[in-house]
Amino acid sequence: MMINSVFVKKFSVATLGAIAIATGMGTTAQALTVIDFQSLAQSGDSITTQGFSYTEDGYTLTNLNINSSPFATFNTEEPRYLGSTALYNDTVDGTTVLTKNDGDIFDLISIDLGELNQPFDSSKVTFFGTKADNSVISNTFNLNGVKGFQTFAFTDFTNLVSTTWQQVSPFHQFDNIVVSDITTKSVPEPASVLGLLSFAALGVGSTLTRKKATV
Repeated sequence: MMINSVFVKKFSVATLGAIAIATGMGTTAQALTVIDFQSLAQSGDSITTQGFSYTEDGYTLTNLNINSSPFATFNTEEPRYLGSTALYNDTVDGTTVLTKNDGDIFDLISIDLGELNQPFDSSKVTFFGTKADNSVISNTFNLNGVKGFQTFAFTDFTNLVSTTWQQVSPFHQFDNIVVSDITTKSVPEPASVLGLLSFAALGVGSTLTRKKATV
């Protein structure tokens, strides 16, 4: 039986949120969200442009190079498709920014990165996170040059108002961005915890012109 990926995604997020509350880790609960771009999936062997902004689950990715090439995705039979629909900035040295739609802070947990062009040369991507106190943190990830996605976990990318990175040669595509909403909730009584987990269980049953980054 085929499982609906959107249903699994929403159920997993809801369940993780329920467990986070149930464990009573203070009054702050973290609701995990996975930005997976599956709504953009298309068959065929071509490339689909996706505009200069993309919104999913309360978060927006913005391509700042509005006078150049937009975001794009590889269709499922395109040789550079890596088994899952991913987004990429199609501008050389183009800048991508991740923000939360309501302007609130968030944590950036992990991201999947894959090489963009064949041959799949090793890429290096540096992320800059701007925190609520205006301090900036950076993490740099090195890809292995093998066709496919690698998952990278961020360190200290907490209390962010935005995250920024560039599309530098030899270029990359990105998928499954895991973020955490930071919400304040009271810890429920044990009976409420049981009801919450039971509800989750029921859910299972029921500016300058630049060259394109692609060649």
